[in-house]
Amino acid sequence: MNDQRKNAIIEALRPDIAPIEDQVHTLLLDSVGKIADQWVEQLKLLRENADALEQQIMTHVSKTKADISALHDLGTQVAAEAKRGQDVCQKLREAVERLAS
Repeated sequence: MNDQRKNAIIEALRPDIAPIEDQVHTLLLDSVGKIADQWVEQLKLLRENADALEQQIMTHVSKTKADISALHDLGTQVAAEAKRGQDVCQKLREAVERLAS
């Protein structure tokens, strides 16, 4: 074993190097707990915002679907009315042709 490794082991085992004090340990745990609480609070806010956004999107999607359905119904009515108008014109044309002949 080389001298540097021996010295490193000896230094690591020195009795004057004490573990962290209980107060410091408690403060570290409290700090980590507070950080975790803040992260959880931020996640709760994010979840609430996402839920509100989801509800807003679903409201707009529902309205858009209703508008598309209304436009489709209107288009169907317009097509039926246009067909009826063509039929009326055809009948009038036939009546005029009969009169002219």
